[in-house]
Amino acid sequence: MAKLDKAKEYIGVLKMYLGLITALIISDLAGVAKLFNSSNIGVSFWLGIVTLVVLTYSFGKLSRYTHKKINELEDL
Repeated sequence: MAKLDKAKEYIGVLKMYLGLITALIISDLAGVAKLFNSSNIGVSFWLGIVTLVVLTYSFGKLSRYTHKKINELEDL
């Protein structure tokens, strides 16, 4: 039973990280949109775009890993 509880706690932490990455993506997207609307396309804009790509990739990898861990709960 302790192994199952540990696995559930680990998945809960992964979900928290997914929520954090989601919030970062939303706030970064808002910042990039504001820079685009003000026609201020400079270093900050492109840094925001790169950050969006990295955060989106991280979200996808972490999401895939979380689903894998959830499917492994069936074995416990």
